[in-house]
Amino acid sequence: MAVKGVRRLPIWIAMVVPLLVIALACGPGAEPTPTPVPTATKAPAATPTATPTAAPAATPTPTRPGPTATPTPTAVAVATPTPTPGKQPKQGGTLRLVTGTWTPNFDEQLLAASPDFYRTNSLLYSNLLLNYTGEVAECDICSEWRLENNGKTMVFTLIKGIKFQTGQELTSTDVKYSLRMIMGDVDGIVSPRSGVIKEYIESIETPDKYTVRINLIRPSPFVPKALAVASSVIFRDGTTREGLKTAPAGSGPFLVDKIVSGSTWAVVRNPNYFKPGQPYLDKVEITNIGDEATRAAAFLIGRYDLWTGSYAPPEQFLGSFLKLADQGKLDVYNTDVGSGPNGAYMVVSKPPFDNLKLRQAVNLALDRIRVGPAVYGNSPVYPQLLVYTANSPYSSRADNEIWDVLPGWGTGAKKAQEIEQAKQLVKDAGYPDGIDVEINSLNTLPTPRGGEEVQKQLAAIGIRGKLQLLTSTILSERVANLAYQLQFARYTMVTKDPDEIVGQYWITGGSRNPSGYSNPQVDKLYIQMSSELDVAKRKDLLRQIEEIIVLKDLAYAPTPIPYNTAFWWKRVQGVTIGQTLHSPSGLFRADRLWLQD
Repeated sequence: MAVKGVRRLPIWIAMVVPLLVIALACGPGAEPTPTPVPTATKAPAATPTATPTAAPAATPTPTRPGPTATPTPTAVAVATPTPTPGKQPKQGGTLRLVTGTWTPNFDEQLLAASPDFYRTNSLLYSNLLLNYTGEVAECDICSEWRLENNGKTMVFTLIKGIKFQTGQELTSTDVKYSLRMIMGDVDGIVSPRSGVIKEYIESIETPDKYTVRINLIRPSPFVPKALAVASSVIFRDGTTREGLKTAPAGSGPFLVDKIVSGSTWAVVRNPNYFKPGQPYLDKVEITNIGDEATRAAAFLIGRYDLWTGSYAPPEQFLGSFLKLADQGKLDVYNTDVGSGPNGAYMVVSKPPFDNLKLRQAVNLALDRIRVGPAVYGNSPVYPQLLVYTANSPYSSRADNEIWDVLPGWGTGAKKAQEIEQAKQLVKDAGYPDGIDVEINSLNTLPTPRGGEEVQKQLAAIGIRGKLQLLTSTILSERVANLAYQLQFARYTMVTKDPDEIVGQYWITGGSRNPSGYSNPQVDKLYIQMSSELDVAKRKDLLRQIEEIIVLKDLAYAPTPIPYNTAFWWKRVQGVTIGQTLHSPSGLFRADRLWLQD
């Protein structure tokens, strides 16, 4: 099978065999201690253009698509697709998954730092809307939904008789409570991933037991996408964050069978799941293996069925993955859209990085040619500012408008010049002898490599960093409280809509604003962009926002980002790819997946 969108790279295949032996000997373990990798170089011209392969057809289950949010009332008919010829789902079997980060609790709304958290919890919950394919938001617990009031009111009719795993019926009261919990109205804790809906929702009404009316501040094509991501799950009314530390509160396709802390999750088919005949699987077993090379090696020998991530497999294994795909043993999906604003984040509202000159120095010092290979090895990467590449609907700049054009993106002699400018800016900022700062980074690969590379590069201009490698839980807490100075972070989007990236990360009081950034002009432009339905006009507004955040205010120093990639063995059927690979609610729900052997 020809694989599109993934670059063939020189791989030392002989390295795979001994690593496989090590992998089998190691088994599940704690998160690894990161080790530095040699610095490689890559010319800007080599930045690839990704072409996604087509995702497999959806499994033959009823879907209930809603309307595109337009400023006119829209009625919705329930569509029932015909089964794909020759692909009738089979009942039974165990799906085997592997994660690199241990899921600490059952709070799907709150956990956001790693896609691994969604792989486990998504099996236990339902959503109001669900995303299986492309950007389509389908009804999950509703039989239909429609728009009223010139697109400002979303009306959902719930399916009767849905039961939580504790036995209570799911009603409109539970939906309203869950949405308010996402927005922070229940306990003051805003969902980092889905809480951006608070910028759009004016009120929620429950006129009866099975009807939910969401009144929007303005018509929005983004809100249905946000409601369909993995973290927008429905809890039982009265659920608390404290309670979710010990037990789930969902109505999903699977029930907890056994959990061994730090090692494995096992869930079994929910016999009372409200979708007839689903899930097809009897069981899903999830093993936690902290080391990415060990995970890849175990997948290659067939120990696990599905590899998904927000970047390609480790470079020493990528050739083997691609070879198996060419032999027709693996399916693969690859896309350059859906990653997020990766780079060096600084708390701009507190010293020392409230000093613009110091932020400018950080931006000029980072050698993007070195950062990409240092973090992702030979996996293809591409430049980005806020998020979008030249190939995406909301792209703002082509590659040749970034490299050797924008400050900090210099190469060769231009980069050497930028480093000298950065040294002078550190002195001009009031630190003639340099400055000591703390650099935080997630402790799971490949993020530590980014932290190490940033630490090394900033030291060359007099910013001496003490690197702290933290668990996702601790790092998320520090970021939420702005209790850090600088971090290297790989944030990832779960939709392809610019409202997500701006509304979460960069508006005043945004649900996931990692730097304490606030600019009234950006807030105003964001409102205009989120109210605009014309793609070309939204794109122009996004570019204006990007120029303020990244070029004028230097709110963070972006670095190149990798492809989103998924591989799965042919035995796994019913795989569909939604908005992104980070938090695909349909794929991680696994209620349409089945095994052909």
